[in-house]
Amino acid sequence: MKINTLKEKMEHLQDLRVSAFGYELLREILIPDLLGQHSSSLLYWAGKRLARQYPLSSTEEIISFFSYAGWGMLEIINEKKHEIVMELTSELITTRFTLQKTPSFQLEAGFIAEQIQQMNQVVTETYEEIKPRAKKVIFTVKWDSKDQT
Repeated sequence: MKINTLKEKMEHLQDLRVSAFGYELLREILIPDLLGQHSSSLLYWAGKRLARQYPLSSTEEIISFFSYAGWGMLEIINEKKHEIVMELTSELITTRFTLQKTPSFQLEAGFIAEQIQQMNQVVTETYEEIKPRAKKVIFTVKWDSKDQT
């Protein structure tokens, strides 16, 4: 059986569970070790690349993708003409804040930036704001409608 679409992949894999320890080994130990000091910027780029491979058509689909990918619960906090503020939380994110001083969420930021950029057809950037006490991440997505792709 060949699986072609994102929906088919998500349905096929949704009941499989991966150890959070294994996920964190890759994400917070191996990848930064391989990428070195450029880890954050390369993860942002990797998130953008993932978004191009799995294009979505709405913020609701982005929210669903985050849930299916195990990245956490993404929620829109505020929406303006050229900006969206989103909050990311989950049990795993809470644990990441407990285990690490400053976990990175650049993969997720890059993914969001590219998805919104593809939807709006304008250059888009996402900025992460780590909230260690609240154990959550705030993403501010900004674009300029004059700066079309």
